[in-house]
Amino acid sequence: LKYPWPFWLKRARAEVCSSSSFSLRWHTPMFVMGASDRSYVAGAGTAGFESELSQTSFPLSALPRSTSMDVTNDPRFFSNNVIAKRLSAFQTIVVVAVLMVNLSVKQMFTLEKNIDLSTVNGALQYTGFCLMTLVFLSNLTTVIVLIQQLFMTYRLLTVGPTGFEIAKSYYLNPNIVAMRHIAVKVFFFSLPLFVASSACMVYTSFASQNAAHLAMPIVVALFLASVLLWYVNATHSTIFKERYNLAKSHEQPLIQNLETMTQRSYGGWFSNIDV
Repeated sequence: LKYPWPFWLKRARAEVCSSSSFSLRWHTPMFVMGASDRSYVAGAGTAGFESELSQTSFPLSALPRSTSMDVTNDPRFFSNNVIAKRLSAFQTIVVVAVLMVNLSVKQMFTLEKNIDLSTVNGALQYTGFCLMTLVFLSNLTTVIVLIQQLFMTYRLLTVGPTGFEIAKSYYLNPNIVAMRHIAVKVFFFSLPLFVASSACMVYTSFASQNAAHLAMPIVVALFLASVLLWYVNATHSTIFKERYNLAKSHEQPLIQNLETMTQRSYGGWFSNIDV
């Protein structure tokens, strides 16, 4: 035995060896193990399943990083938590943002190259192109930021027994919060811009066929729709902030009462005792 621990601290584990025979290995608790023993326990979940294909191939071994996080089947991973519920809302935004990226790219490539900025049609066409480019960049930024945060947060949630606390510290990091809020804001801001850009392109498409008068009702309707979308987004944001502040104001009496009770519990004869 490597460590002189009492019998009740030792436990036996059967290890399946590569020669299909069984060997019995005794070891001590994790907090007194050496580096070699920890690596042995870390790989115990895959013992008996290795083969010649389990090693990293030569081309892949040249990559900067080719190791993965430990996989631990903790039952707490399957329970719902507030971070997972919040991330499910961002998944919907990512799906819509991907569709907006595809639509904006198609509109950008269908633009005619012979633009005369000295005319009304040319100015509107170039304005629509600039707005569509802004829509493309906004939604692409949203996709990149939210996908990375979804991927990394879910990985941290399953990192181990302290996964929720680690994922919470990552989710509430000021830099992560700022990028996430910017990504969501530019996504909702890009929706009215997409409608306004479509109005410019519809007008130039009809005007090129000498039918600008037929496009005017559609153009006016699209511009009004873009203004309506901006108003809807602003109204939702205002009401959300008001409800959030109201919820925080209702929490203050409860928090103050809890702090008062905590201070009273530490008062009295034993207030100066530090344990």
